[in-house]
Parts: sequence; structure tokens; C-alpha cells
Amino acid sequence: SARTGRDCQAVCVQFLSAPLRPTQVVMMRSATARLCQAAKASKVSRSTLRPLALASRTLVSQSRLDAVRANATQAPRPMSGSAVQQIRATSDVTKIGSVAGSRMLSGGEVIFNLLEEHGIDTVFGYSGGAVLPLIDAFHGKGIKWIQSAHEQCSGHSATAYAKSTGKFGVCIVTSGPGITNLVTPLQDALSDGVPLIVFSGQVPTGAMGTDAFQECPATEITRPCTKWSYVCLDFNQLPWAVNEAFRIATSGRPGPVHIDLPKDIVSMKMQVPDAVFRKSAPTAVDGPPMLDMALIDKAVQMLNKAKRPIFYVGQGANHCPEILTAIAKKANVPVTTTLHAMGVFDERDPLSLHMLGMHGAAYANFAIQNADCIVAIGSRFDDRTTGVVNKYAPKARAAEADGTGGIIHINIDRTTFGKVVKATIPIWADSEHALTAMEPGIETEDTASREAWVKQCQDWKEQYAFGYVKAPGGRIKTQQVIEATNDFLQKSGWMDSKDVFFCTGVGNHQMMSCQFIRWNRPRQMITSGSLGVMGAGLPFSVGVQVANPKALTILIDGDGSFGMTNMDLQTVVRYNLPVKIAIMNDARQQMVWIWQRLFFDGRHISVDNVNPDFVKLAQAWGMEAAMCDNEADLPAAVEKWLNFDGPMLMDFRVVPDICLPMVAPGKALDEMILLEDREAIFGKSEDEMGTMKFEGLAPS
Repeated sequence: SARTGRDCQAVCVQFLSAPLRPTQVVMMRSATARLCQAAKASKVSRSTLRPLALASRTLVSQSRLDAVRANATQAPRPMSGSAVQQIRATSDVTKIGSVAGSRMLSGGEVIFNLLEEHGIDTVFGYSGGAVLPLIDAFHGKGIKWIQSAHEQCSGHSATAYAKSTGKFGVCIVTSGPGITNLVTPLQDALSDGVPLIVFSGQVPTGAMGTDAFQECPATEITRPCTKWSYVCLDFNQLPWAVNEAFRIATSGRPGPVHIDLPKDIVSMKMQVPDAVFRKSAPTAVDGPPMLDMALIDKAVQMLNKAKRPIFYVGQGANHCPEILTAIAKKANVPVTTTLHAMGVFDERDPLSLHMLGMHGAAYANFAIQNADCIVAIGSRFDDRTTGVVNKYAPKARAAEADGTGGIIHINIDRTTFGKVVKATIPIWADSEHALTAMEPGIETEDTASREAWVKQCQDWKEQYAFGYVKAPGGRIKTQQVIEATNDFLQKSGWMDSKDVFFCTGVGNHQMMSCQFIRWNRPRQMITSGSLGVMGAGLPFSVGVQVANPKALTILIDGDGSFGMTNMDLQTVVRYNLPVKIAIMNDARQQMVWIWQRLFFDGRHISVDNVNPDFVKLAQAWGMEAAMCDNEADLPAAVEKWLNFDGPMLMDFRVVPDICLPMVAPGKALDEMILLEDREAIFGKSEDEMGTMKFEGLAPS
């Protein structure tokens, strides 16, 4: 079978056409190796062996997916000739070329109809030769196609669409560089738990493995940064593959999936039964974990006995703010959140301690370190929220040893248990289900101690409130601009009367937005958390505005982040999206500049930005734009900007600053650099180094 290229290609297609059971992987690897040896012995050319090499590499990579394969339904096998004959014999053929209850559809049309069946109304993407048979199916149809300026922008916009709504985000790109440009959005979606579904074009099956134009091993590239990555080599498997992608994307902790579509498979036409497009139970999302009520009871008892409890809430609770708020108030427990959960508990409530962590509230960090019971709800103990782990939560650890407290960890992803912090009581559950089960049993035993603890947290909150040192000469800082924006939104009542979303890039402006905006509902902050993608802000704002056309979408971006994707202004203009864009323009990558000052004795390199005139850049796209560089003009500039009917860009010329508080690497969560330490670490001016010395590794 190794004598001709056709036979080798057939073997390759057979091996790759469907997911294999884990027990089959070893056998298939062995068979591929033997076939390769036979081919070499027969002196077959290198080009003939390429499909076999592709099959072998894929089989090796496939072993990484054993866990997913165990949970996934098996793909349908291609029908045998006898089965096809039987179907033809029993079909109700009403006329030549037509079968009752079926339609002649291309592979692209099959995918389009399946997307409609799953409730998809918007797709983000970019065209290309290999994906044309798929995107042609969208022409003149009901699903809205949003063309971005770059595939990476398409991926980020689809991610933001999903983040802001809780729905699926869908992105379609071409082969080769089209899909490689999506690696960053895929990893971002995986890290932040976003249900992103990506379809990529691929060269025809006959050209796979030949280094054809714009060919790349797409599924091998995306497999590490997705929950599931699959190349569909059989038309009959298209419905299964699409339904399986939707199932996996939202089962357990959400995440991205990828389907690679060879051009000939998507171009092919077949008579497709209408029943294919009816969702059935096997394609539904996996059910949530079943509750272990014994663990729920233990958690309730621990919380009731605790004198100094705190709720540490992550985005896994974004879908249940009502029950979270009810329990926090009933038990009189302070609440702190991660970056992605800001607003799940109204930050204007006295029990709110806002965001914790490296640049979070000092009072939240103090509370975590002094609490005797930490209830982690839908969070995963990210390193930015724990500080050095061996110094994390000392009072809770002591209470655990005494049997009077500890750490309760509620998460739908059980792989998070013990990964960073070992919990006293790990509860594998949907946050809403766990909290609902706990609520009837909540009854604080020592109300006096609980009230004293809340008073202590509020005293910390007043003593260590977020602040900054104003710039001389009436110039403005990033904190000041964000504070003025929040003041306008709060005083105007818009934070309550309107759907307000904030998007950011990554850097000082991102952390300062967390600090100086008072969040009041979940999913208000759309940003890149774990991966920290600079440049994601503008395409995020596009996705949010498309998903929420009546909302007020505000982009707070740094000049460094904005410079990476500002070509997506064309998407804002193309669809007349009324996004309000604010660039914190300090001509510098200030957060990294600070780290070089603190950890590298002020040896600065690769941190200065050469920027265009952002006002003229926006005007070149036909957008309204203005500049503000002083305190006197700031309130009026913010009001005009946010009231403008349509997209508008503001170039805020800000003075660079350090973002405080800050937990340095290797330090405990409560060993923070505070505002009162600013001069000691920053110096009196940029020309003078501070007296505080730093050792170890700079933050990543």
C-alpha cells in the first residue's frame, strides 16, 4: 500500500477522519510507522511520504486529548456502500434529483444552517481563498457578518461578544496565516474561560501535507490553546463536528474550540436531510456536577462559626449576582472580587472591598490575609490574587488547623482544586447551585464578632483608599481621567439607567480603571486577564458594541496598546459603532518602564512610544476627535465625549505615573507598596532614583 501517492493519501485520510478512542491511538501510531518503513524500503519519494508524516504527527499529538476524547461523543464513521444503497432503496423520491425532507446543500450551507439552529446571529471574520465556500453561505442570509481589519481583531471581537453577553462568540478565518493570527485570541479565550468557536479554511484534502500555498498544520497549532481542535475530512461528519464544538465550548468551564475545514469538503454538495438541523439531547451541553450535600453542610457550618469570613469571588459567579448578594447580606460577609468578577457584587455597597490582588485594594488584601474563613466562589487563586503562595491566608490556615475555619473552594472546574491553593472544603459545583443550596442554612453564630470584623474592614477601606499624587501645573494623570469619567457616570445616573461597558488594553490604564470605576453589575469590564493581551481593547469594544447596540461602550486604552490594533478603527467606522475611545497618551509603556526602574536600576529600553497625532488619525477615518491635557478642561471634555452621538476619540495627554498599591514578586499579599511609599520607591522626579531597593524577578 506504500507504492503510490494515492494509496498513502488514502491512508492519511482514513487515520485523520474521526476521533480515535485512546486504546486505538497506540495501534494507529504503530501502523503508521510500519507503513512509513515499508514506503522507505520501496524507495517512495519524499512528497509521497508527506501525508503519512502528517498522519503520524497528528496521532502523536492526539494522545494529549485522551481526557477530552473520553468525554466526547464519537464522530460518525463514513457510511459503507451497502448502507448507501439501502437508504436509496427506502427513500421517498418524489422526482429526479430531489428527496422528500431533504435539501441539496454545500458543506458551507450545512454549517450556516447549524449555526442558525444554535441561535448564532453574528459572526466575526476575515475572508480568504480557502474559506470562500463557507463565507459564501452567509451572503444575503440572516446571520450578520462583521468584517474586522485583521484576523486577530476578529478573534478578540468575537471573544468580547461572548464575554459581554454570556453567549457564544463565533469567528471564521482562512487557512495558513488566517488561523495562525488567531492563536492569541484562542489562548486568551482559553485562559479567561470564554466560549469562542472558530472555523478555519484549509487547503483541499488532496493537497494536505504537501506544503501547499497557505497551508499549515492548523489543528496541531491550535490544539494546546483550545478545549478541542478537529479537522473535518468527511462531509458526513460536518453536523456532528459543529454540534460537538458547541457542546464542548460550554460544558464545564467554558473555552474555545476550533474546526478546520478543507476547501473540497466545504464546497461539496449533497442531499442533506432536514433532520440534521434539529438539535437533540446528545448535542446539548453537559449537565452541571451533582452536589455533594455533605460538603455543602460542612461549608455552611464553617461559615456560620467563622468570626472573620470573606467571599473571594471570580467570574464563575457572574451568572448569579442575586444569590451571591443575598447570602453576603444575610451572613454579613465582606466581598472582594477578581478582575473578571467586578460588579457581580455592587461595589457601592458597604460590604464591597472591590478588587483584590497585585494592584488591587489594600483593604481587600488585608482582609484576605486576616480572614479565618475564605469562601472562594468561581475563582481559581490566580497568582495575581494570592501573592507568594506559601504566605497566603495565614489566619485561615491557622483556623483550619484549629478546626475553626479554613478555605472553602467552589468551582465547576475540579482541576482547579489544589492546583495553587489546597482547600479545606473543595466543592465541585456550579456556583449558583452551591450558593442556593447553602442559603437556607446560613445563620451566623457570633454576630458581635462578625460585626466587629466588618467594622475593621471598613476602617481599612477608609484608611487605605485608592489615591494618587496630582501632577504639577494643572496637568492630568490617567487616574484623574478615569476618576472624572466615573464621576460623570455616577452623578448622571447612567451607571444605573444605561448598559455601560468598559473595555481596556493591558497596562497601567487597565489596573487604574479597576481602581477608580465603581462597578455595579457583572460583565461590565471586558479585558484580557490571565494572558494580558496588549491591543485587545479596540477590537473588544467593537465586539461589545455589536453585541449590545444600545449600550454605552467606553474604551480606556493606553497609547502602547492602541498602537497595536488601531487599524480596527476602520471597523468602527464601517459599521458606525458609537464607541467612546479614550487614549491615555503618555508616550510610554509605563508599567514596564516602572519595572525597569525598580528592578533594573533604571536601565530603560524598548519602552518609549513614537505616536501619531491620534486626533488627526481618527479624523482621517472620518471620526470625531479631540485632545485634553489639563485639569481645567477635563470635566467638560469628558461630558462632551460621553454625550457625543456616534464614535468619538479623546487623546488625553497624561503624565506618567506608578500604579499603586503594588504587591511585588516574592511578597505576601499584605506586603504591599502603598501610596505613602511612593517617593521612597519612585523618587522625587524621573531623574532621581528612589531609596527602596528591589530584588528578585520583575513581574511578568
